[in-house]
Amino acid sequence: MSTNQSHTSKQWLQQIAEGNQEAFKTLFDMYWDHIYTVAFVLTKSANMAEDMVQDIFLKIWQQRQKLATVEKLESYFFIVARNHIYTCLQKQRKEQAFRKDLLEWFSGNDATPEQQLLFKESTQLLAEAISRLTPQQQAIYKMTREEGLTHEQVAEQLHISPNTVRNHIVASLKIIRDYLSHHASPLALLIALLKTLE
Repeated sequence: MSTNQSHTSKQWLQQIAEGNQEAFKTLFDMYWDHIYTVAFVLTKSANMAEDMVQDIFLKIWQQRQKLATVEKLESYFFIVARNHIYTCLQKQRKEQAFRKDLLEWFSGNDATPEQQLLFKESTQLLAEAISRLTPQQQAIYKMTREEGLTHEQVAEQLHISPNTVRNHIVASLKIIRDYLSHHASPLALLIALLKTLE
């Protein structure tokens, strides 16, 4: 980078640090693809990668004062993105392990009759809640939760967009949780909600 380019870059980062939204939009447009690619490679999920990119840019905007002292912008972006992505993946793994352990505790061979009854009750209530979804919502819910398909795979099979799949999932989970919150005991509700996250 030439001295002139470096000076321009410094001025540009200073503008962002001072809250210039147009300058930040330029930054967003320049680096979105790069950060998305890194996130997608690490997560193997387009939806998760998109969410992470939004969170990363939000974090950069919230900490924009730091940009005024950044010497190597690419390195700064990479470090912020890497740290955020790894933190999200670690949290996700811990949550998945916790959910698995808890569900096994209620449904395993060592579960007490009361625990087994609770697990059976939660399974039945969840089935009733799912039956309240529209046919398309039910299909998408089962494809993503029971068959383990990604939003992209479901979209391809049903000839709809991944965003439509996501919207159906969000709507479905709201309907399911509303139903469960009105019909399940606290522990059965917990187990049923954990099953929706499998």
